[in-house]
Amino acid sequence: MLQRKPTRFGKSLGKTTGWIHRASLRHKQVKMLCGVSYERVDEAGLHIRINGEPHLLAVDNVIICAGQESNPRLYSAIKSSRVPVHLIGGARLATELDAKRAIEEGTRLSAGL
Repeated sequence: MLQRKPTRFGKSLGKTTGWIHRASLRHKQVKMLCGVSYERVDEAGLHIRINGEPHLLAVDNVIICAGQESNPRLYSAIKSSRVPVHLIGGARLATELDAKRAIEEGTRLSAGL
C-alpha cells in the first residue's frame, strides 16, 4: 500500500482507530510505503520514487485511490490505451463524501481481480 504523504498511514485517524488499522494491515503482511511519488505503469510494473530513489514494483494490478473529487481525465486516458480499467468511489461519483461506499467498491473490485 502506497501513499504520497510522508506521514505514517492513518495519522489523521483517531489514535485508537489508526493503531488498529495499522496493526491489522501488518498482521496481513501488507507492506506500507509513505512519501511515494508515482512515475508510470508499464509492462514491467509500477515505477515509483521513494525519497528520490527509483523503485520498480512488479505488479499485476494497480488500484488508485486519489481523493474525493471526480476527475475523469486519468480514467479516460487509461481507457483509451485499451488497458482494463474500473472507475469506483469518489472518482465515479463524488456528490458527497462517502468513504464507506468507496472502500466497499474498492474491496469488491480488488477481491475480483
